[in-house]
Amino acid sequence: MNQIKLIRLTSGEEILVYVVNESGLTLTVTNPVLLIPNNKQIGFMPYMSYCEMESMTIKKDHIMFNLMPTEDLKGQYREMIEGTNKIQLNETPQILV
Repeated sequence: MNQIKLIRLTSGEEILVYVVNESGLTLTVTNPVLLIPNNKQIGFMPYMSYCEMESMTIKKDHIMFNLMPTEDLKGQYREMIEGTNKIQLNETPQILV
């Protein structure tokens, strides 16, 4: 499958993902990236960066919508995930108290 999709969760978070499997009740995704709107731009941040994951399974009950993003957004996502601007995760995320 490996389609890039824009998913809005019932929590209000919007994430860009590669959908690798879809079953009756769930979606299995990889490389989830949180979209952060800022004025006239959209920022990207690793989703759940404090977890080690190769894939994530989302119950369809927790999805408000599942859409195909624009070609421009898909291109930026691909560049970030696969290209020279690849997101670097912290080895040990800092926890602020």
